[in-house]
Amino acid sequence: MITRMILHIEYDGTAYSGYQLQTDQPSIQGEIENALKKLYREAIRVHASGRTDAGVHAKYQIVHFDPPCTLQNLNLKAALNTLLPKDIRVINTAIGNKDFHARFSARERQYQYIISTQNTALDRDRVWQIYQELDFDSMKKSADLFIGEHDFTSFCSVQAEVDHKRCTIFKSYWEQHGDRLIYRIHGNRFLHSMVRSLVGTMAEVGKGRLTVEDLKNILESEDRSSGAITAPPQGLTLMYVQYEEKINWEG
Repeated sequence: MITRMILHIEYDGTAYSGYQLQTDQPSIQGEIENALKKLYREAIRVHASGRTDAGVHAKYQIVHFDPPCTLQNLNLKAALNTLLPKDIRVINTAIGNKDFHARFSARERQYQYIISTQNTALDRDRVWQIYQELDFDSMKKSADLFIGEHDFTSFCSVQAEVDHKRCTIFKSYWEQHGDRLIYRIHGNRFLHSMVRSLVGTMAEVGKGRLTVEDLKNILESEDRSSGAITAPPQGLTLMYVQYEEKINWEG
């Protein structure tokens, strides 16, 4: 019997309360587990690399589950995509082993956030629209502050239930493409609402309401009430998750 199945999924998070299962609201996890229940005819719990917030998207979310039995002649990818809503897609599947865990085996996660300084109708659920010119150079300097290991208490939700709030950031930088400002951040772990809080506060620097030094003081204060601002969710996408061992995707 197959010991563990791994799924690469992508989703548009606009219509969902987030990845994590909710009792009274639609969630990514809930939709996947409902589809698996229809296939295997029993409840199956899935585990993800991380829990994205309500309205946040994923290009490369990894989940795993342990099937209760082997279904003959099953094309798992095709079967799930038939059962899942159109805004959740299985991109690849792989066979793993009991040592693999979608969350705990991950060594790096990569997120992207997009700000648009122009009006857009088609991308309204993919970007944060800020209708003013931003000081891009100051935002670039702000991003540099987060590289390395820091306590990110100032930039996480008070609801975050974790043993500690130290994260190691490998890359943190802004790119500009026309009217789009794109923030990319790579780290070993992220706290609840952390990336959105980093972006929202850097946007305050871009607007001239805070200085780079103010941002540094907020980081070093390790105090959520010190002035961090949380950006809206729709501009954020989980782009990639890297593991110690290569996943051999079946396609």
